[in-house]
Amino acid sequence: MSVRRARVGVIAVALVAAAAGAARAQDLRDRFNAKLSLTGLYVGEHQDLTNRALNEASSTLSLGWGDLRAILDARRLPGKFDLHVDARLRATGDFDRERAYEGASQVSARGYLGGREYDLRELYAIRRGESVDFSFGRMYVVEADGIKIDGLRLVGRFGKRHWEAGAFAGGYPNPYSRSLTTDYQGGKGYYGAQIAGGATIAYTYDRYWGSLAAVGSYLGGNDDRGPLNVMTPTGRVAVEGTRSFLVWNGFERFTSWLDIYHSLVLDVAGAAGVQLTRLDAYATVRAGRFVTLRAGYDHLAPIAIEMQLLALLASRDTFVASTVENNLIVQRTARDSGRLELAVAWERLRVFGEGRVRYRSLVGATEQPQLVRPNGDVIGPQLGWDATLGIRDGGSLRGVRLGLSYIYLDDYRATSHVLQFELGRSFLDERLTFDLNFLYAKTRDKGISTMPCNIFTSPLDLNCYGMRDGASYETALTITGQPGRRWFLLGDYRLVINQSEIAGGGMVQPRPLLFTHVLLLRLEARF
Repeated sequence: MSVRRARVGVIAVALVAAAAGAARAQDLRDRFNAKLSLTGLYVGEHQDLTNRALNEASSTLSLGWGDLRAILDARRLPGKFDLHVDARLRATGDFDRERAYEGASQVSARGYLGGREYDLRELYAIRRGESVDFSFGRMYVVEADGIKIDGLRLVGRFGKRHWEAGAFAGGYPNPYSRSLTTDYQGGKGYYGAQIAGGATIAYTYDRYWGSLAAVGSYLGGNDDRGPLNVMTPTGRVAVEGTRSFLVWNGFERFTSWLDIYHSLVLDVAGAAGVQLTRLDAYATVRAGRFVTLRAGYDHLAPIAIEMQLLALLASRDTFVASTVENNLIVQRTARDSGRLELAVAWERLRVFGEGRVRYRSLVGATEQPQLVRPNGDVIGPQLGWDATLGIRDGGSLRGVRLGLSYIYLDDYRATSHVLQFELGRSFLDERLTFDLNFLYAKTRDKGISTMPCNIFTSPLDLNCYGMRDGASYETALTITGQPGRRWFLLGDYRLVINQSEIAGGGMVQPRPLLFTHVLLLRLEARF
């Protein structure tokens, strides 16, 4: 009996230990999650050299990189903190300017910067309380137009948890930096103070949700307010001072058939003064079960050109100090567009039509001497429009996905016809998918029948158009697979063939065919 009791005891202890181990494993899964992804991309060009009449060749610079990204979430840590980490390491080649001048082949992914990227997207700890949350580290403040800060944030809930109010402050990494080495580097390569702070408020109800924010920031980069005259390249670079802006995002479902979404960013103080930076407004109307009507308006006057492009161009002072070393004009643009879409859907079949009108102008055009004509008129805005018709089926015929669409694009200085065909199929309970895509685009510049313009005397003349008349052919194959619950694989290959002719003054000169290869591979694991 004692032997049997001993055996029973051993078995019981083993069962308890196994149960405890399972509980600990389950507890670890409940408290810790991680995702690792490895991505590689290569883009290269080569050219048909049978016709070298224009002595043109494909680019010697190829785009190539390998990207390792890790995301970790840890919950219920000591002190009642949660932790979130999102980091990325990109390996790529260095860019050598001297070799580029010689036309040597190079592979890089950071343009004139070259080299690796050490991107710390997020690293913060948050302590969640009954009515107040406290967080510190590197984080995005979604309510404040997704601003990223290195600092502190406090958020409190009230009004039966329908409302949240908060404040944040800290360092403000360059929003266009993709590496720790340049997060706090100004446009001329110096490191300076970059700070931001603000207040947010958010509300959530069954049929209404949204957020408001007021943000003040100081950016240590250069601005685009130094006019550069092509003929007499003297200029100044103005240092970006403070920028303050307001944000309002919201969604309202007024009835069961009408939704409204809007997003607004208004610059109160900045290089361009009071300026509506972004306004998106969309209305969705559902007419019965099958018909959907969407109407929208977009306005965008981005500061990316000011902060990033000029910093990139002006960082090489081989010509005149503190000026851009070519005849490009760095000027903030404003774009407005109106959109109307009608879609009819029945089960897996969807037929749709869409039209858009676009309006493009320059912000503060009078500051640039090149934009003012001899008679004092400022080169004005430009109009463009496009129309789309398409049909998509999500697998009504033996699970085969089909799509066909046509776009007529009347752009600012060119006209295009774009035809796209899609074919796809999933297998093994959607764990393996194949998608084939073919695109044909015919583009004709509006100045094709005129003589070439003089880019030195009239670089921005509205009568100065490109001279291309050609077509692009793109074929793409995308394969995805899920060999296990925690694994995901993706492979995408694209071949683009560009064919062009130069026409003008009664002459037609064919360009060599340009072939572009794009290969993207990705492996993702979740734990």
